[in-house]
Amino acid sequence: MPFAKTRLSLGLMAMALAAACAAPPAPVQGFRDTAAPFASIQRFETERFLGDWVRVAAFAPPGEPVAAERHRYQQAAGGQIIGDVTGPDGTTARQVYDLTGPGRLRPLGQADPSEALWLLWVDEGFRTAVLGTPSGSQAFILDRSATPAPDRIRAARKILDWYGYDMTRLQSGS
Repeated sequence: MPFAKTRLSLGLMAMALAAACAAPPAPVQGFRDTAAPFASIQRFETERFLGDWVRVAAFAPPGEPVAAERHRYQQAAGGQIIGDVTGPDGTTARQVYDLTGPGRLRPLGQADPSEALWLLWVDEGFRTAVLGTPSGSQAFILDRSATPAPDRIRAARKILDWYGYDMTRLQSGS
């Protein structure tokens, strides 16, 4: 009988050790709580959104810097929106978007609607804008100037917080 108890104890200890050594749970993907509300603005006006913007803040993993980017949005002949993003090194990446609803820009060929860029907020003068994905994989603040007005940045931050973004991970561009 003592042998059976020892064997049972060793078996339980082995199972506990195996559980302790198991891989930790996968980290939460993205920068927002997807249970929070999420909506694009209904007053999206393509003509007012088009033009030049500067990315002044974005979400990034800890320790990963956020560089200022230049965004230029133009309308294509077929109605799509062409987005050219130029990084600090001068390299430009182009993305073509379909407008799938007010303020909803789905990358051409993208099947996953949770990765479309949604315009979450824009000030009355279309000077500061907040864009993000329903999945929470990205969000950023754009402004027409590299030095946006503090009151508009405060408003943009409140919107991101309302939509469940982890505000500790929002970093200003440099």
